[in-house]
Parts: sequence; C-alpha cells; structure tokens
Amino acid sequence: MSQNVYYKSATIKYTLYGILFGCGFPILATIIEINKLGLDFSWSSIFFVQKNNSLLYIIDTAPFFLGIFAMFGGRNLDKLQQKNRQVLKTSKFKQDFLANMSHEIRTPMVGVIGMIDLLLKNTELSSIQKEYVTTIHQSSLNLLNILNQILDLSKIEAGKFVLSPESVNYRVLINQNVNLFLAPAKAKGIDIHAEYDEALSDYILVDSNRLTQIISNLIGNAIKFTSEGTIQIKSSLLSKKEDQLQVKIEIIDSGIGISKVDQKRLFSRFSQFDDQTIYSGEGTGLGLSICKKLVSLMGGKIGVKSELDRGSTFWFTFNAHTAPHQPTAPISSKTTSQKNITKFDLHVLLVEDSETNILVTKQILKYLGCTVEVAKTGREAVETFKEEVYDLILMDINLPQLDGIQASKLIRKNHKNVPPIFALTSNALPGDAERFIAKGLDDYITKPFTTEILNIKLKNWFSDYHQFY
Repeated sequence: MSQNVYYKSATIKYTLYGILFGCGFPILATIIEINKLGLDFSWSSIFFVQKNNSLLYIIDTAPFFLGIFAMFGGRNLDKLQQKNRQVLKTSKFKQDFLANMSHEIRTPMVGVIGMIDLLLKNTELSSIQKEYVTTIHQSSLNLLNILNQILDLSKIEAGKFVLSPESVNYRVLINQNVNLFLAPAKAKGIDIHAEYDEALSDYILVDSNRLTQIISNLIGNAIKFTSEGTIQIKSSLLSKKEDQLQVKIEIIDSGIGISKVDQKRLFSRFSQFDDQTIYSGEGTGLGLSICKKLVSLMGGKIGVKSELDRGSTFWFTFNAHTAPHQPTAPISSKTTSQKNITKFDLHVLLVEDSETNILVTKQILKYLGCTVEVAKTGREAVETFKEEVYDLILMDINLPQLDGIQASKLIRKNHKNVPPIFALTSNALPGDAERFIAKGLDDYITKPFTTEILNIKLKNWFSDYHQFY
C-alpha cells in the first residue's frame, strides 16, 4: 500500500500545485475588478464583483481545470519514475547475474586453463598429443574470450570503461596483429598483408590493447569467412591538425560477402551475419557490437562495404595523437614464448580454499622457480604469516571465516613488514580491480590466469629477484 502511495506521490503533488496555482487567477481578477470599480476591499465587495461580472465565473474555474491538467502531468511523471525504477532494478539484476556468472565460470576454468598451460610447457608430448592439447588450449581460451566480451560490454554500458592511451609504434602494432593470424591464414591458403600510408606517424598515442582488440576481431572474421584469396589491412591518414590525427583502417577480404539485409543488423548485439556460425557454435555475435562501442569511445566510426560472393571491406576510424617520444615496442598480444619466461627465487604464501586452484597455482609458481606455503582460510593466513619469511602473498578474496580483504587488513595491522599482497579472484566486473586496490591490496590477478600472466606480474614487482630462464 505504501509503495502505491509512493508511486502516486507526483500525481497528488502536481494536482495540488495546479489547484493552488489556478486559485491565483480568480483572486487576481477579483482584485483588479474591485480596483477598477473603486470599491473598498471587503467581503461584500468580493461578493458584489463576483455576482455582477460573468467573466469571473469562467476565471473561477481555473483551479479546477489546472488541477486536472497538472494531475495528468503528475500521472505521466509517476509512470516514468516507476519505469526508471524498473530499469534500475533490471540493471542491478543484470549486474548481479554477470558477477555471479563470471565468478562461477572463472573458478573451474582455473583448473582447465592452468593445467593445459602446464601440460604444454612442462611435459613431453608426442606430436599428435601436442596437437590435441593445443586444440583444447585454444578452445578454452576462446571460452574465456567469450566471457571477457560479455564483461567488456557490461563495462561499456555501465560507463566504467576507460581508455588508456600510451605511446606505441603503430607499424609494429599492425604487424603484430597480422603475425597473430599468419598461421590460420596460411592453413587456408590466404595471403594476408598490411599497407601503410607514408604520411602516418610511426609513433602515436592510443590505447593499443583496445585498438588490437578491434583489429584482431575484424581480421579473425575476415579469415573465418574467406576460403581463399587475400586479406589486406590498409592504414591511411584522414586528417592531421598539429599533433591530432584521424586514422582509418580497412580490412579488405575476398570472402563470401554479406547481403544488404545482414549489413543493417551487423553491429547489433548477438547478431551474426552467417547462420552457419550459429550452427557450428562459433562466436557470440558480440565481437562487432563491442568493436562499434570501442570505436565510438575512440572518437571514430565503423562500417562495412560488401557484396555477396565479392568480398567485404570492414573499416573504422579513430582519433589519436602523435607521440612526443619514441617508446619501446608494444608488447605483443601473442602468448609469451617459453624462452622469455623468467624464473624467480620467491617464497610465496598462497591463500586459497579450492583444492584444484591450489594445485594449479602451486605448479605454476613452482614452474616459475618459487616455493609455496598454503593457507586455506583467511584466519589461517593471519596465523601463518611471519615477517621476513614470505616475499609475496597471493590472496583469494572469497574465503571462509575471513575474506581476503579482512585477512589482508589484519596482517597489515599486526605486522610492520608485509610483502606485496595480490588479490587472486574470479571477480572481474567493472570497478573490481579499483575496489580491491582501494581496500589495501597491492595488485590484482583475475582467475583464470596463465603462466605468462603471473610471470609478467612478478616481473613488474620483483625485477631484482629474477634469473633469466
């Protein structure tokens, strides 16, 4: 009952406002008429002008009609507010669902991706076994990529997606993206190459990770829908004003093409332009939708030109700046090779309650040259920790008894010399990383993680400890 009254509050309020505002008209008209006739202000004067001026009868109805008009306006506002509350409720439900789904899927994937990663790197396999394991590995990474796409979309829609421009070698970045697809292109007999506009600066300021995400998505689609021929990645400079650049990238293929009807819905969520992809289980239809949103964040546009059986040209533009200095070459999005793995002489306290996750993380740390002790609860971690013993704490967030954040705070409260504490968690929604770091943790690793990911984190924090592999 109280909720219904709350929903109708604007109706009641605006009706009263309309009536009160409407009362001003007959009062004002009566005062004017009394002044015009030169009468004293009294009740008898009011009754006199009201009785002898027929126009005042019409003006006296103003509170009634304005009250009705205001009531309808209030009702519409109430409906709009109720709809907004429902939208917010639905949005919160979606965020809660994504948080739960992300956590529940990522947790078992620690065992899948971690063990496959170790199987490839740390065991002797026959050629046929290596082929099978590589296929499983790629499939598991594709599953993780689908989950990341859903979370990327959630971040963008929540307005929490922030670009991080950095100085990169543009030509190197393009070549790295092309190199990622040389093997699958060669397997299909496709010639893939890049062309550059000589007017383009070699070094630009741009979010290289998101630019790579867009380019690799478009190249991947081009290879998927091209059985033979060529794929060309063409870069051109559209405009330059001082240090501001507008760049256009085109991915031109000789594939099956896209019908006019499919082109209209191509960049919509969950849309796939070839029904065979649905039947084969490839893709979510999110990739192009995310590309469109990323391009928009980069101040550009995206589109396609295509004819059936005559290939397609996907193009997009983005804004960038010329880099003030020449940086080191950007890190390739390709998996770090084994020869670049760095060994560390670190003693790690792993706080984790899942036996599978303990097994995987211990083996990865062992592979990286670390020794490990395990605490299975937050309380056990607080009791186990001793100063000058551990070089790093990997802290799961969702722990029994004490969660990871509470355990970290107690360790820091009880001890002066505490090593870096990394959040090790399946939570990967917008703001999670910032939230954990704001609560006192030093860094953040999302489950599932690979040997390379943990290796990069350790390099960032313990460069003085390492011995090259």
